[in-house]
Amino acid sequence: TCGADVSFMRNRELADDLTGMLPVARWVLQQFDKRGEHFDDVFILFPAAPLLEAEDLIGAYAIYQSHNRKRNLISVSEAPAFAEWFFKRSPDGRLKPLHPGGAFLAPSKLTPAYYETGSFTIFSREWLLSSKTLSDDDNYISYELPRWKAVDIDTMEDLEHADLLFKAMKSRRARKTNAAKN
Repeated sequence: TCGADVSFMRNRELADDLTGMLPVARWVLQQFDKRGEHFDDVFILFPAAPLLEAEDLIGAYAIYQSHNRKRNLISVSEAPAFAEWFFKRSPDGRLKPLHPGGAFLAPSKLTPAYYETGSFTIFSREWLLSSKTLSDDDNYISYELPRWKAVDIDTMEDLEHADLLFKAMKSRRARKTNAAKN
């Protein structure tokens, strides 16, 4: 545990590569309930999203509360291109459009698409414990992260990219602070 305070170890049935996060979150809530510790809302912060700031979580929680905690919240970012311009690519390089004919539509005719950043989510205790299915993706609202914060570190290249972004933003903040002092 490297010195971290671990409330309890995850059940073996939930500790494999195939188990999603929501069954684990439900189980964790149930474990805290057994201890007499109850939580109304659950934030899941993913460790591979190091560019988040406290203001993101505060802003997201305000949005979540403005919907009376009735909808789950996920972090999203605007996709770098319109969804109509996306293709699936076969191993031999052939392309199949996700939206046939979409690649030929003018940007003025399209609306931005968004993707889940994998940075954090917010769920109500009630929903996590009572939902019959944990894969209901119609029950979500969003908090939009700028693309530079939406880095999800899965590869060494992602880590290098996040490091460059972090250093650039740190430098930018230092310049702003120095300019404000002068």
